[in-house]
Parts: sequence; C-alpha cells; structure tokens
Amino acid sequence: MAALTTKSTKLLLSKPLSPSDTQLLSHLHSLIITYHQSNPPSSSSLPPSPSFLSPSLSSSFSSLLPSPPSPSLVHSLIHLLSLPNHSPPFLPTLSFFNWYLSIHPPSSHPSPLPFLPMLDFAAKLRHFHISWHFLDLLHSHSIPIPLSAFSSLIRRYIRASLPDAAISAFLRIPSYNLQPTPSTFSLLISFLSKGRFASHAQSLFDSLKHKFPPDVVLYSNLVHAWCRAGRIDEAERVFREMKDNGINPNVYTFTSIIDAMCRAGQIPRAQELLCQMIDDGCSPNTATFNSFMRAHVKAGRTEQVLQVHNQMKQLGCEPDVITYNFLIETHCRKRQRNLDAAIKVLNQMIAKGCAPDAHTFNHVFKCVLELGDVNAAHKLYTKMREVKCEPNTVTYNLLMGLFSKAKSMDMVLRMKKEMEEEGVEANVNTYGVLISAFCERGHWKRAYGLMKEMVEQKCLKPSGPTREMVFGLLRNAGQLTKHEELVEKMVERGFISRYL
Repeated sequence: MAALTTKSTKLLLSKPLSPSDTQLLSHLHSLIITYHQSNPPSSSSLPPSPSFLSPSLSSSFSSLLPSPPSPSLVHSLIHLLSLPNHSPPFLPTLSFFNWYLSIHPPSSHPSPLPFLPMLDFAAKLRHFHISWHFLDLLHSHSIPIPLSAFSSLIRRYIRASLPDAAISAFLRIPSYNLQPTPSTFSLLISFLSKGRFASHAQSLFDSLKHKFPPDVVLYSNLVHAWCRAGRIDEAERVFREMKDNGINPNVYTFTSIIDAMCRAGQIPRAQELLCQMIDDGCSPNTATFNSFMRAHVKAGRTEQVLQVHNQMKQLGCEPDVITYNFLIETHCRKRQRNLDAAIKVLNQMIAKGCAPDAHTFNHVFKCVLELGDVNAAHKLYTKMREVKCEPNTVTYNLLMGLFSKAKSMDMVLRMKKEMEEEGVEANVNTYGVLISAFCERGHWKRAYGLMKEMVEQKCLKPSGPTREMVFGLLRNAGQLTKHEELVEKMVERGFISRYL
C-alpha cells in the first residue's frame, strides 16, 4: 500500500476533537497521571515489554470508555502525555495504547494515526524495541507507514548518540515497502550534523551519493556537520569540492563556516570569508551577522557588537529576535548593567514589529535582579504581558528570586500560582528558590510540602544545600517523623543513600 504523506497525516489531525472527546481526553489524562504518581517507575534495568498491560488500568479504561475512543483522541492523548516532563508516564501510556489495540485491533485501523505518537514517545525514552514492535505491527497488517515515522525514529537515535543505529534505521526503510527520498537522505545528514557525527555523515554521503546526487542542500548539510564537529579544515574541503562540482554555495553554506570560525575565535578569517561571500554575489543574511555578534557578546566586546549591528543596517539586513537579544544581553552584562539602554533596545524591537521572546525579557530580568529594582521588575513584567510574550521557567525563577530577596512573599506565591495555571514546568531551581524563601522565614510546613511535591510528584532530585536546609529546619522544629518520611522517599527514588 502507498504510504501516507506528511500532508495527509496533518489533514487527519486538523479536525478538532468533539466536546465529548475533549472531556474524555481530560479524564483519561488525569487517570493516567494519577496512576503514574501512585506507581512510580522502578529502578529496574529491565526494559519494558511492548505488550505491557495493567489489569487495574484496563478496568478503569473500560469503565470510562464503553466503546473504542476515536483515533484522533488516542493520538491527542498520547501526544499530551509525551510532552516534556521530569517523570514521563510512559508505562501507563503504553498500557492504555495496548488496551486500545485489544478492543480496536490493528486490522481495523484505516491509518497509522494513533501509532505515530506512541512510536515517538517510546523512542524518546530510548525504548527503541517498542518503536520497532509497533512499526512491525503496522507493516504486518499492511497499514501504510509515513516516512515521517522513520524520520522521527532516526532523530531519536541521533539524540541518544546512536548514529550507527540511525543509519541502520534509514537503510531498513525499503523493507517496509517504502523508498527513501532525497529529502529523507538529506534530513538524515542534517540530523547527523546536529548530533556532531560528521565522520558518519561523510561516510554515508560517500557511500550513497551515486543514489542521491548531491545538491546545494546536501552539500551544505555536510559542511555544517564538519563545522559542528569543530573541523573547519574538513568543512572547507567539502566547500571546495562542491564548488569544483559546479554547485554554488548558498547563504546557509557560507554562514555555517563563518559561524564555526567565529566560535573558534577566528574572526579575521570569518571576515575574509564574508568578503568572499559578497564578492560571489551571495548576500549575507541576519544569521550571518548574528554569528559575529555572538562571538563579540561572549568575549564582552561591546563596541564590536554595536559595529556589527551598524554594518547590518548599512547592508539593509533587518535584525531578528536573536540580534536584539544579543544587543540587550550586551547592555545587561555585569560590566555594563545599563538597564536604561537595554529597555531602549527592547522598545525599539517592539516598535519595529519584532516580537520579543522569553529570553529577551530574561536578560533584562537578570539585570533587574542584580540591581534589586523591584519597581523595574513590575513594569517589565507588565510590558511582557502587554506584548503577549509568555514567561518560561527561567522568567518565573528570576522573579520569585527577586521578590523573595525583597521580602515580598505575596508576589512569590502569586508567581508560583501563575506558573502552575499557565502550565509552565517547574524545575530544580524553581523549588530551590521557593524552599529557600520559606526556610529563611522558618516556615517548615511549606518547605516540607514543597520538598515532598518535588520528590514525590515531580521526581526531581533536590540539591545538597536545599536538602540540608529542609532537613535542618525539620530537626530544629522537632518534626523527626516528617524528616524520616522525606529521607525514605528520596532513598526510594534513588536520590540519596540511606546512610548518607
């Protein structure tokens, strides 16, 4: 059977869930998360079985869903459960999917839609045997498999630092009645490039270039691979090879080498290549100049940062959010701490129609925190909301740290509440800031509750200072039972030794 294209898969997903399915999605998500928190994953080294099925969960699913859920609902639920999380609920999700297949067998599936997020979720957690199990299941029932499923699997292998397995997965595509396209091959070279596996990319390129004739995109990805690996000499060799073969480098090719040179501190050589680029009739873009700007920002060369910005303007190259972030970071560095200049750039950025992101504001918030200017923090946060820029975890951590330092616990708690309401994931630093704030005020109940939440629900390992801060507070308050309870929970999670 012909494979589903990425476009056809997107069309299947474009249909919104019905109100009843949306409600079921919420109930199922809550059921799976609750089960996961009550049954944390064991420290066993044995890989999970692809056919894992929890009897108690299956019973709950059957009670909640008397008839099979729609493929769109299954896809949406698994995608939601696989979103970044410190303790992903993989086993209960796998149990749900196997329960779903037991009442809605693969032979009755018109498309692979419900399988795709499960394949990716398993690969994301390096349970590759489970991904292949479901690919084989699709193939055995002649269910069309989109090439995007293999692209996802290959990307996960690269992220797991398994380049040979990624290449093997690519070579296995024909055994699933599919033919890899030049774009799929180029994507694999790109993935290897991002993973800094340049020698693998070169070897694959050399062995298959007779089947996939190189073009500017393929050569550029290979150049980028050597640049990412820090081998500028090899990148220049491939650069010369492509020109010898009559393929003109594009702005991406030039920028890859310029960026590598800038990162290696070879600014004069990068400038020479920029001149060659312009002479060859290839106009530099914003990313090209951002490479120079990044190097100067890192080295603390404020004047050179501003010179690059002026050069951009002279060549009619519009700055993007990354450019503005570098300019703001320059003004906010410890040696500068020019809050007024940073705010001025922020206002210019907004006036130019360039939407700031959380990183933009975080640079300014760091400066505000160092200056201890609470009023500036309030004004900046208000502006952030006005331009509809969503705060991230770092934003909230900085604000809570600032307000705690200013002894404004009401604002600390307000930030924590907003963070939870907006679904921004707390990290170790978040809990460190909150726990420190309550410990400094002697509030052992709140500190204990946060530590318990951190370990039990979020599966986050407290830092040594945070842990000892809470333990000391509980001992001083005579709360030895609660102290022992926290110790047991951390031992159970493998965070500390019982006799630490």
